[in-house]
Amino acid sequence: MATHFKRITLIGYSLFLIVISSLMTVLCYHIFVFNTFSADDSQTQAFREVSVEQVASSPIKEERSIIEVMSYGCHYCAANEDNLAEFSRSLPPGSTFTSIHIAGDNNGLAAYAPLFATLEVMGIEKQVRDSAYNAVITRGVDLTDNNALQGWLVKNNIDTTKFNTVRQSEAVKKRLSEMAAITEHYAINATPIFIINKRYVVAQDREFPQFAQRMQQLLKEDK
Repeated sequence: MATHFKRITLIGYSLFLIVISSLMTVLCYHIFVFNTFSADDSQTQAFREVSVEQVASSPIKEERSIIEVMSYGCHYCAANEDNLAEFSRSLPPGSTFTSIHIAGDNNGLAAYAPLFATLEVMGIEKQVRDSAYNAVITRGVDLTDNNALQGWLVKNNIDTTKFNTVRQSEAVKKRLSEMAAITEHYAINATPIFIINKRYVVAQDREFPQFAQRMQQLLKEDK
């Protein structure tokens, strides 16, 4: 009887340890991976409204606008391309939808910002965006490496001499500065993020049709 009782006690204690271990694992994931309990406002949130003062000093010029902050290294950005193209065509008159590349010195996703800015100034960024996504995400091409970049340019029939000249231009420097200012002003550290009416900073937290409706709703709000 004593042996049977000890066995039950040992099994119960083992189960207790398993449950506690599981709970601790989940807690660690929430704290260190998902930041669920983080009080740091700089962490990525699904929805954030900036202050009136921040709206007034925003580097964004357009009043009725949605700006997607993306990166060539962002799988979710690439997956959303077709949805966003359709969504942009559904916006009401007087509204704008544009994309910028996350920029700045403190985020790995910003490494491709000079490429984005150069292609944009050349007027071909939208045409080759899918190819850039595919190169970086699918094929693992390091487009921050000049040799790899030059090969990618040739493959996409982009004039390398013109690209290298435009890359050093004031127009590209200005565009990089604008994108970095928006990234910093809205404390963006992940992609894709959408800035709506200079006021709302949102991440996709639901299926795209519902998320599109949510963005439309925020775009129309006027308090």
